[in-house]
Amino acid sequence: MAKILQFPSRIELDKGSRMITLNETLDEVELQLSMAMQELDMLNEEIVILTNDYNRILNELKDLVMQE
Repeated sequence: MAKILQFPSRIELDKGSRMITLNETLDEVELQLSMAMQELDMLNEEIVILTNDYNRILNELKDLVMQE
């Protein structure tokens, strides 16, 4: 005897379609978040370098002022 196949209902199809859409959107957001985190890391490195330069220049200026 042949087995009867149950076709998914419209609700199940809509739910499956929605799940696919949400998963694709989640992947896109995850990629954008990863890129933003990489940009943030680069900015943090630049801030550290600029802060070190600022402190070095400030100390040099202070030393020059104290010599007078």
